[in-house]
Amino acid sequence: MERRVYAERAARACAAMEAHFRTREGLYRRDRRLRRPGTAAHLWPFSRALFATLDLAGIDDALAGFDADAAIAVDLGALERYWVPNGDPPAFSSDVIGTRIGGDRYYDDNAWVGLALVQLERLRPGSGSLDRAEELFRFAVSGWDRRELTDAGGVLWVEQGRGIGTRNHDRNTVSNAPNAELGFHLAELRGDAATEQGRAMYDWVLKTLDAGRGTESAGSGLFWDKVRGDGTIDKTLWTYNQGSMIGANVLLARLEPPAQASVYLDRAEAIARKSLAHFSHVEYLRQPAAFNAIFFRNLLLLHPVTRDGALQTDIVDTIRRYADHAWDHARDRRDRFHLSDGGVTLLNQSAVVQLLALLAWDPGAYGSLA
Repeated sequence: MERRVYAERAARACAAMEAHFRTREGLYRRDRRLRRPGTAAHLWPFSRALFATLDLAGIDDALAGFDADAAIAVDLGALERYWVPNGDPPAFSSDVIGTRIGGDRYYDDNAWVGLALVQLERLRPGSGSLDRAEELFRFAVSGWDRRELTDAGGVLWVEQGRGIGTRNHDRNTVSNAPNAELGFHLAELRGDAATEQGRAMYDWVLKTLDAGRGTESAGSGLFWDKVRGDGTIDKTLWTYNQGSMIGANVLLARLEPPAQASVYLDRAEAIARKSLAHFSHVEYLRQPAAFNAIFFRNLLLLHPVTRDGALQTDIVDTIRRYADHAWDHARDRRDRFHLSDGGVTLLNQSAVVQLLALLAWDPGAYGSLA
């Protein structure tokens, strides 16, 4: 299918997202039935909608009726409503400031926002977004678990000592690998010391949550979900965790000299092959669409640099099959997507927008993804 067709579909899906979820105040409304009217979305779905806007902005041909710069400006203005400037260090809250319930600060949520700001900088060099992205990486570093434990280290899932953090002490692949990616992007763009701190997060996932640790396939996927607060391991295999480790290896390959870069690229390819073999089309439909979108965008980060032509083809074919299925079988007359994970939600709608938009990109630009 031509890229232009995917671009037109992405624009329609985005227009439906805006019509269904955007409020008069410029925020996105919270979905689900149990909510107060007008309640704003949590940061996690907001961040995925921000990616949808940026992915549309990355299409090389202008889309009729879509003003990319204006859309980005609206999202950035809404994003500031979540900012907690007096935190130590500052970061984004899970809810709009002033919300009566919520307000925890999650290390994975802030990683997604940081990565979105990196992609904005790559799409609009000089945007000024990297200073905020660096603040978010400092927040991630502050979340490193310094307790003396068997599997010591790792970035915690949520800020400790308040709210959810008084009882949740999990350390996840999702709170470490995406923040490692953020550190590697910052190191590439600014040449700062984020590589070392990002590598510590990456190494912790390899040491602790690699399903193949202690075997000949160590480091080549798949990756478990988390170490729970009680020290037990949740061995659930989510698509986005595999994607984040693929992306982390691709970025390390871009940072390292050729000999070492080859090691990381080999590892990224191995994780990609194993993941694509493990997750069938039916399994993708069972996974949250937002998780799949993260997995797929990291596969596309690998796409322009892989030396395996068959893998390159498999990546694009898999994403097309998933996106086409959503368009043909899960879309209503108003271009809203009724997916198995929750129906029409901001997370689901924005995930499909992202994938349709990315299928419309010039493949040579996939290295700009974050």
